[in-house]
Amino acid sequence: MIVRVALVALALALAGCNQQASTPDAADAGPQLDAPAPESEPSRVFAAANDAARAVSAELTVSVTQELPDAADADIQERLSLRGGNGLSVNAAVTGAISPATQVGGQTLRALLNIAVEEPQVLVYRVSDAAGSPGLCTEGTPAYVVVWEPSAPGDASMKILGVTGGAPGAGDSRACPMLEYRRS
Repeated sequence: MIVRVALVALALALAGCNQQASTPDAADAGPQLDAPAPESEPSRVFAAANDAARAVSAELTVSVTQELPDAADADIQERLSLRGGNGLSVNAAVTGAISPATQVGGQTLRALLNIAVEEPQVLVYRVSDAAGSPGLCTEGTPAYVVVWEPSAPGDASMKILGVTGGAPGAGDSRACPMLEYRRS
């Protein structure tokens, strides 16, 4: 009896394999791709949590997207988009993660962002375009944006720091006011 059930199961499995292989389109067409997703950015909305953030924009929409490269050997590029209710618009590409001990204008990012000693890194983005008034910086357009979000679950805050001049760590880098937002 057990042998008979095993033979039936084996016959059904072989019939299923043969049926898939005999489909003419499956062998010739290669892998089938779904249509591209609609053009929408996954975004999060934050509300201002300090005076400097309220002066820039009471509400901030943050989108982080991945841009596929044109060349096959190039890396995927992460892009940050900040949109404020007052017309603020900042687009930037990630340059990497750096230590909060990195200095900007003689102070560490840890002190400027008021983050805990245990925090291992912050993300740095190079600004490609920025518009809106007031912008992230009271004087000038930022060349870089430093972003910190807590890694602990349940904390819905985000801290943003515009940097003018050189990159964080460079001698000519200057920090703009720290903007703190909380998820709405």
